[in-house]
Amino acid sequence: MYEKLILLAVLLLLGIFSKNQTIIIAVLVLIGMVLLKLNNETLTTIKKFSIKYGIILITIYAFIPIAKGDITYHDLLKAITTWRAWVAIFAGVLVTHFAKFGIEMMSSSPDVVTFVLVGIIIGMIIFKGVASGPLIGSGIALMLYSIIDFIVMIFK
Repeated sequence: MYEKLILLAVLLLLGIFSKNQTIIIAVLVLIGMVLLKLNNETLTTIKKFSIKYGIILITIYAFIPIAKGDITYHDLLKAITTWRAWVAIFAGVLVTHFAKFGIEMMSSSPDVVTFVLVGIIIGMIIFKGVASGPLIGSGIALMLYSIIDFIVMIFK
């Protein structure tokens, strides 16, 4: 139990240092769960549904301008004729692949996700980046692993 709490405390300190409210809240919730001695089955169930409901909340956020009437049908028809709309569509397609790989990485190598979060924190501190979720970062990591493995295989 102490090892879990120490690792979570380190993540909490990184969250505080980077002023990343999402990490701070998530880690505090997890520390509470560990202290309450929730069993692994409960934590696994929470893990199983967290990505799904998190994506639902982000999607709701993205569609709120439509629900408020800030973006109209006419606006969308006008925008679809621009190159920027098509680049955005391509980016959306690309990010779905990163997310797919991210879910794979989070399932097969959960330790790597911790390092993705450390990278996000470093990016926020050094490059004044914006906090993002580990799902896409994990997908990009898996893609980069594949590219590096391919290059290494060529030069063997």
